[in-house]
Amino acid sequence: MHVTINAVSCNRQGQTITLCLLQIRNRSVKADNAGKKIEAKQVTDYQTQKYGFMISVTFIFIFIMLTPNIAQARSQCTIVGTNDPAQDVRNVQTALDKGCDVLLQGHFDFGEKGRIHIRKDTNIKGEIDSLGLPTTTITGGFWPFHSPLPVPGAPPGKKGPLIDIRNLHFKGPKGAAIHIVYASGVTIRNIDVEAVRPQELAKPWRESETLRFAAGIVVGTRLAHPDSPIRMAVTGVVSIEDNRLYMLCDRPSMTSGHGIMADRTWGTIITIKNNMVTRASRNGIEALDNDRGGNHDAAITITDNKVITDNEGISHPNMFTPNGIVAGWFMDTAGGVNTQKNIPIAVTGNRVEMRGESSTGILLFSDGVIVAGNDIIAGGGEKSLGIVQTGSRGLILNNRIRGKAQYAIFNVPFERLTASANNIAWNDLSNFTGFKGQILLHGAVNMVIGKALTNDKGKANMQREIPRQDLPDSSLENEDWEPVDSLP
Repeated sequence: MHVTINAVSCNRQGQTITLCLLQIRNRSVKADNAGKKIEAKQVTDYQTQKYGFMISVTFIFIFIMLTPNIAQARSQCTIVGTNDPAQDVRNVQTALDKGCDVLLQGHFDFGEKGRIHIRKDTNIKGEIDSLGLPTTTITGGFWPFHSPLPVPGAPPGKKGPLIDIRNLHFKGPKGAAIHIVYASGVTIRNIDVEAVRPQELAKPWRESETLRFAAGIVVGTRLAHPDSPIRMAVTGVVSIEDNRLYMLCDRPSMTSGHGIMADRTWGTIITIKNNMVTRASRNGIEALDNDRGGNHDAAITITDNKVITDNEGISHPNMFTPNGIVAGWFMDTAGGVNTQKNIPIAVTGNRVEMRGESSTGILLFSDGVIVAGNDIIAGGGEKSLGIVQTGSRGLILNNRIRGKAQYAIFNVPFERLTASANNIAWNDLSNFTGFKGQILLHGAVNMVIGKALTNDKGKANMQREIPRQDLPDSSLENEDWEPVDSLP
């Protein structure tokens, strides 16, 4: 008996699956028994049953091995916008509920309150033009893309979905264009947001019984569940990159406007990179009260972004407004000094233009922050500040601060944060004019290296006017140089 295995490939929903077809051919079996030939048809019933059983088991094994691949194949769904709110929302929601990878084409209208609920692993994207900019538009909606907790306000019993959203242009969403409250990994890339309609939060403040809120992208539990953090709601890797958020609003002094808001996540690795945020009336980029959650790899990196603040902003919850980048622990400053909770933060290579009377370029509420290589342009507000450091053991290195403001670097304690033992080194203040000075030190045991007009009101602070040092030439002085074998 001769067994031939032929491989046949087919394409199912974008995934190639190989099936093995077994063909059995009876051939002559020669036996040298007194010169006689035994034909295949004379093979005993026992032998036939034996080989048939073996072939059946083999086929079942192959089928079982292939079954997981078949189950894991995701459908590809293309949805074309109709500009009918009821139909557009229903079509997109149905595709996501089926577990499809969704491609959106054309123009979608989500109406006043249309919303897509993300409950499963989601991969949704729109189309782009020759420049890579999104051509798929979504108009309206109230939190148009939202991933809610399974039980509102309660820690989830299992990890959330993986969410990937790309290449979409949101026009006029209410509250926020994308609001992720429950996920085990988030990618948001190449998103345009404009004309966000503020929502009213039931949050009294000195000017009103409610607070107007508007944001481009929100990740974390703070907006939906403001009273306290929720463990394990947003975990994993969070990547927010290459987005453009235009946050101009009609009443900036009454609106808490945010471009990107990543607050109250759990054990995450957050990267906020290469985004453009303009005219947010509170914070352009904000990453606050993110808990390490036992993950030693957790980190927050805010890099290569361009932020332009609004000309005025809301003075709630404090007087610093509007701000470029804000990071650390603000709702619970004890987290900023707790190594078990505090996630390492690096703010590097960003460009911030601060235009408000009391703006800050970079505002920090955490120990151990690294702030390096940023370019901050001060628009001349007499109460504005370039870099504000309230935490300790931070490194503020090689930043360029230019223009006019109260101070370029402002070192001051805040609640549990003591503003001590920071190294402030070789920052370029040559084109900065301070209304009161260039650097103010209110903390203790801080070190300033380089030339600056420093106002020291703290304790045991030190300044050394050591110029920046370049490395020596690594080439050999001459061809006769030889290593020294022994020392005297």
